[in-house]
Amino acid sequence: MSCVILFRDIGGVPIDVVIKESAEAAMEIPTHPVETGAKISDHAWRTPTTLSLECASNGVTDTYEPLFAVMKQAEPFSIVTGFTLFDNMLISKLSPERDSTTGNVLKFTCELTEVVRVSSQTTTTQGRAGGRGGDARGQGTTQRGQVQALDVTGASQAAAQQTGFA
Repeated sequence: MSCVILFRDIGGVPIDVVIKESAEAAMEIPTHPVETGAKISDHAWRTPTTLSLECASNGVTDTYEPLFAVMKQAEPFSIVTGFTLFDNMLISKLSPERDSTTGNVLKFTCELTEVVRVSSQTTTTQGRAGGRGGDARGQGTTQRGQVQALDVTGASQAAAQQTGFA
């Protein structure tokens, strides 16, 4: 088995050897029909990029404990791999393994997921409908005037007698 030997770090924790790395970037594309002329980008969106690194480091506690602390801290960081620079990444899964062949070497898989950040903006509108902003529909009361009550007791008794419930 050949190894890709690079000196890297994951969230500031040095890693001795990256055995295997894989990345996944994908788009969520709905299967429902889209109106001709509609902006397609409104109907497709990018899912968070994921990265999987199979690594080995000399010294189990010198690597695992700091990586676990980075994962618990949940602060996004950047990581450089053989593919590209990945920003806003968090450790989503840390899977160490040991067996009789590895001894004091920590062999582990580290899965990272991108945190997709967006910014929102708030605006204020001129107040309508009693000082509240936004759409005034449904905000007021309807003036109906006087409504005459109908006597339905006679009609209800006749209906009950016809159905046999009286």
